[in-house]
Amino acid sequence: MSLSLKIYIVENSVTKTIVFDPSTTVYDACRIIRDKCTEENLGNPKDYGLFLTDDDSRTGVWLEPARHLEYYILRNGDTVEYRKKLRTLRVKMLDGSVKTMLVDDSQIVANLMVVICTKLGITNHDEYSLVLEDLENQENIDNRNYGTLTLKRRREEKERDAKMDQLRKKLHTDDDVNWLDPSKTLREQAIDENETVLLRRKFFFSDQNIDSHDPVQLNLLYVQARDAIINGTHPITQEKACEFAGIQCQIQFGDHVETKHKPGFLDLKEFLPQSYIRVKGIEKKIFAEHKKHFGKNELEAKVTYTKNARALKTYGVTFFLVKEKMKGKNKLVPRLLGVTKDSVLRLDEKTKEILQTWPLTTVRRWGASPNTFTLDFGDYSDQYYSVQTTEAEQIQQIIAGYIDIILKKKQAKDHYGIEGDEGSTMFEESVAPHKATILQHELSKVGKLNTESLAKPAVMRAGSDGEKTFSTGMMGSAQHTIVSGQVSVGHAPPTKAE
Repeated sequence: MSLSLKIYIVENSVTKTIVFDPSTTVYDACRIIRDKCTEENLGNPKDYGLFLTDDDSRTGVWLEPARHLEYYILRNGDTVEYRKKLRTLRVKMLDGSVKTMLVDDSQIVANLMVVICTKLGITNHDEYSLVLEDLENQENIDNRNYGTLTLKRRREEKERDAKMDQLRKKLHTDDDVNWLDPSKTLREQAIDENETVLLRRKFFFSDQNIDSHDPVQLNLLYVQARDAIINGTHPITQEKACEFAGIQCQIQFGDHVETKHKPGFLDLKEFLPQSYIRVKGIEKKIFAEHKKHFGKNELEAKVTYTKNARALKTYGVTFFLVKEKMKGKNKLVPRLLGVTKDSVLRLDEKTKEILQTWPLTTVRRWGASPNTFTLDFGDYSDQYYSVQTTEAEQIQQIIAGYIDIILKKKQAKDHYGIEGDEGSTMFEESVAPHKATILQHELSKVGKLNTESLAKPAVMRAGSDGEKTFSTGMMGSAQHTIVSGQVSVGHAPPTKAE
């Protein structure tokens, strides 16, 4: 049985029909294509792969080199592209700058984050991800291949009432943040070379360690915190708003100059939350705070800003607007569900005041469906916590992401222990009220012994008493003794205190 495929060589816009054995691996198929297309003057074989397009030519899947062609259920006459895996990707930073870099298009987004962050000088790549900006304004939005990704589901699939939509806009929740699916390639998500993606911190786990020694991450953290404060994601008092605005002035303008920095100088909407812009005399209060940071350079001021931002109760919380059942009534009411690096939160949907906290370590399991999300806290709670939401998959990804980071950090700190060292001592102790039995067992892995002389060459020097005799020799061979066995020690039962 044979499989006849049309191979479209993208680089040269040439199509050739080649017959394969269905059991041929994708890697071998690429080699066969090159052997039959020597006249095409293609580049390094490692830079190419096979790409199967969907009905929409913008999306498709890269065929994995180790898979057999039959795995992809290809039929005679199907067209498969032979194309370069390397492509350009435009990555926008939060400060507005855009970096264009070469990435491997066949890799999933999670793997690309390692490359992108490394090129930008960011070490903790697992805490960052990519966002597709202004999804609703993109052309051909309905032609995108969303798959099961609920973060970017089509408009018609989001059946939301007007009240919930207004709340979302007011609260700036993460429901509508269009995170790319880390388990898929860019091409599977219709991200071509012409689109720009935004780099953002998705998980706030190790950000407390960022200081002036890491200016790249410090700037990213500062911009993200500043934007969240100004757009109202973090509810703050007027006094706090002025404090943050004063530090921002030091960052942007340097030291306070009395003749220059006076009322009318600032565009307040770039420094304050909307609710405080029209407060009389507030610009004077901002400059009063600005003076307090006289002498600080830009990095020092950013450190101060991010340090103060971390002190906010809502800092590091990923918010989702959900509906939960009202106690004692068969009625659903809006509620905020929050996820942090160490807990799951129930918050007031108007003030963002924390109503209930569950440590992340108590989450035993969770269930996500198209319209509901359920958490099981095991013995920590006597009942499940279930909410109605269309963003269950996004909530699930945030919780799973934090747990994954926690486990990775824990594994990095733990030593190999008994499982990793055959020579470790195993110790078992069983204690009962009437006896105590201790079992101790030691295994030693004996390797090859090397016997060497430790004597150094003699140094001859003329002495005051003339020549003296000396002798050399060898150390005795090494002795190695193994003592094995077990010991049982019996103890008299404890006496009852009078």
